[in-house]
Amino acid sequence: MALQIEEQYVESLSSMGHKLSVKNFIWSKEEWPAINHDEFTDSHDIPAISLREISDGRRNPNYEKVCKVMVNACEKWGFFKLVDHGVALEIIENFKGSMNALFDLPMEQKLKGVRSASLPLGYCASNPDYGKNLPWAEILQLLQSPQMVVGFATKVFGDQHQPFSDAMIGYLNALDNLGMTILEMLAHGLGLPDSFFTKNFEAKEATMIRVNRYPPCPLPEKCLGLGSHSDPHTLTILLQDDVGGLQVLMNDNKWIGIRPVQNSFIINIGDTLEVIS
Repeated sequence: MALQIEEQYVESLSSMGHKLSVKNFIWSKEEWPAINHDEFTDSHDIPAISLREISDGRRNPNYEKVCKVMVNACEKWGFFKLVDHGVALEIIENFKGSMNALFDLPMEQKLKGVRSASLPLGYCASNPDYGKNLPWAEILQLLQSPQMVVGFATKVFGDQHQPFSDAMIGYLNALDNLGMTILEMLAHGLGLPDSFFTKNFEAKEATMIRVNRYPPCPLPEKCLGLGSHSDPHTLTILLQDDVGGLQVLMNDNKWIGIRPVQNSFIINIGDTLEVIS
């Protein structure tokens, strides 16, 4: 039975003339997950931080306290959940709908937006160019650039690109504002000028969006969407779905599952922010 599963053809991740089966996605044994994707323990979960009571920023008496809590979470975990974040649910749902519409397209249409010399960022499905440990994921990666978004969407959707372009650009703008708020709060909580981090992000095209879609996997104990890693960038704002699968390595070298919370973001401190702070 196990051999039959490994021989199954994976249509949604086969592109560029490569017909891939499940066995092509089996990772090195040392990378296999230590816990299931839906294994959670509430006693070991990253903290949740709400911005509801500080919508007016520094004028709010709770602002100082929340900034300190945020800094403490970053020092202990490097992660926290952000709720009541102020990003409109409509913006998030429009974005999710547009991404599902993209990934549901036939492969030949998605490949019109594949990474190329003229479009160095774009769509890709796993293929042997990755070498070993192929990610069980379809990936869209773009810069925070309306021109790049429209360029990609036009290649894929043609004259019908506007709904996708509008949803993507609206989401990027909303997360840019949220990211600047988080960086200001972290600087404030560290006793630094509020612009200490944000001054480095005046060029918005330094920000990148990556969307991963993980098809249902028949062998999740041996295949991974993404392996263990630290984010090299400054700050990651992650929108989880309700399936689970995000896991964090604790100081005692044990992995814990991060329970999804509806309408929240996972904030991850990247290597760059760790260095400059």
